[in-house]
Amino acid sequence: MTAPRVLIIAATDSSGGAGLTRDVQTLTAWRIEASCAVTAVTVQTDHEVRTTHVLPADLISAQIRAALADHTVRAIKIGMLATAQCVQAVCASLPSRDLVPIVLDPVLVASSGGRLLDE
Repeated sequence: MTAPRVLIIAATDSSGGAGLTRDVQTLTAWRIEASCAVTAVTVQTDHEVRTTHVLPADLISAQIRAALADHTVRAIKIGMLATAQCVQAVCASLPSRDLVPIVLDPVLVASSGGRLLDE
């Protein structure tokens, strides 16, 4: 029997304290497979967000489509989206919630206080 799979749509966190790294660790502990779509790359420490690079919307959409095409995804977990364009790209790429449960875990601000979502 294959392990269930969750698609994580989120940013990387160079400190390892959150984001894709932490989500994959959590799923692995529960013996759940992970597919990932990266929305942004953050440069941060435990004390500050130094910079954020948001990936282009078309690249985010392409990652989501590829992940959904390649595996049977049993759930989707959404984290940091960073910008309105990123939000729109993700929304346009998601399957119906009737087909796959979707968990939105919005990331607004880092624990250090740095803003991670545009106004």
